[in-house]
Amino acid sequence: MVDETDLPHGTGQVAVAPPVPQDFSDAYRREMPLLTRFVMKHGASPQEAADAAQEAFAAAYPQWSGIRFPARWLRTVAARAYFRARLREDLPGELPERRDHSLPTDIQLGEQEREVYEALAQLPSRQRQVMAWFYDHYTPAEIAEELGITQEAVRQNLHRARATLKARLSRRGGSDDRA
Repeated sequence: MVDETDLPHGTGQVAVAPPVPQDFSDAYRREMPLLTRFVMKHGASPQEAADAAQEAFAAAYPQWSGIRFPARWLRTVAARAYFRARLREDLPGELPERRDHSLPTDIQLGEQEREVYEALAQLPSRQRQVMAWFYDHYTPAEIAEELGITQEAVRQNLHRARATLKARLSRRGGSDDRA
């Protein structure tokens, strides 16, 4: 049975939602866990990261066919969503920050990976941003373009972050072969 609200006015035809593009569905399955981890590298809890990743995919859906570099676009939008949410949480008069550290069902962290996320969370914001992009295999030139900073600034932040991570992780007995 067709609800009259589903009918375009004057056409007598049923309005049908456009099908989800196959590449969008594939990208969602492939990128959602990676995108969630990317946002976690910015200091988000697993749930905050999953929310930001979901928001990025929701924003991408209506314009999917026009997005030239989807993985990069999603990372930019998800990081911005996370930072906007953090800004809202930090406003005076808001509810205290909720830190739910339960993991979404498709994100499982090993002990070493958990230590890396904890060490990343202690870095200054810009170093965390640069490392998040770097860990997702972006070049200093691509990172500079996305963050609106120079390649030299990217390299300096990478150098400082690696040194800090190496020191922190070696004190804990962990190792990070990308740091």
